[in-house]
Amino acid sequence: MGWLTRLFPALAREPAAIPDDLWQSTLGQLPFLDRLDGNERSRLKGLCEQLLARKPLSGAGGFEVSDGIAVLIAAQASLLVLHLDLSLYDDLSAVIVFPDAFEVRQRHVDEAGVVHEWDEELAGEAVEQGGAVALSWFDVALQQEPGATHNIVIHEFAHKIDMGRGAANGCPPFLKGLHDPDELHDWPQVFSTAYDDFCERIDRLEDALPPDFDDDHPRHARLYDALAADLPLDPYASRDPAEFFAVASEAFFVAPQPLAAAYPAVYRKLAAYYRQDPLAMA
Repeated sequence: MGWLTRLFPALAREPAAIPDDLWQSTLGQLPFLDRLDGNERSRLKGLCEQLLARKPLSGAGGFEVSDGIAVLIAAQASLLVLHLDLSLYDDLSAVIVFPDAFEVRQRHVDEAGVVHEWDEELAGEAVEQGGAVALSWFDVALQQEPGATHNIVIHEFAHKIDMGRGAANGCPPFLKGLHDPDELHDWPQVFSTAYDDFCERIDRLEDALPPDFDDDHPRHARLYDALAADLPLDPYASRDPAEFFAVASEAFFVAPQPLAAAYPAVYRKLAAYYRQDPLAMA
């Protein structure tokens, strides 16, 4: 790294300015930022500089984070708080970038009290209680390609915002003076209704699969992809309300039309929360 190495020794001091050529290159890689006006782009740049000055960003597993990678990640994270405040990332300790998907030990206690543990390969992970955001660079880069509808950076940083009041539950903290209580008071009801409906859609999808379904079987995988293509969100959103919020957030910024068409009330709540309307300039 060049520019960024001069930044890290001054963490928590005056943020270093991102060079203009690096900033323009970053904007060119993120077409969903095209809707921002000049003032918003300037504010986004300032938030990136502040975020990189406040939170360490480093590689793991032998991966080296370049200036371009650091700014690319920070720009997407800053988009969520463009019209809010970086205090929503107070729960974030650092950003760690792996070269590829990484394994995380998972633990779940079922209704019978039996503990289940397994290793799961992930493209991203947001750790609760002041933890870090971990990202797979392979997946981050893949999702910058034209036509991409998913965004692991936005997804994981939405989780960190959701963790502002403790464990992620799909209801992020509201900021006094920035959020209108009258617009957001029915958030739990709106999101719960949409989540239940989406889970029913997933149930119908699974009912359409063959009894011997195997996602490693090419024909089965193609069938699943064809059925999932008609969904307004990635099927992962059905995992729990926290994942529904994170998946809906990435859709809101990157591919908002299907979300707005299927769940207009959710779209309106996200617009009120993030204080942005991606479809207004579409």
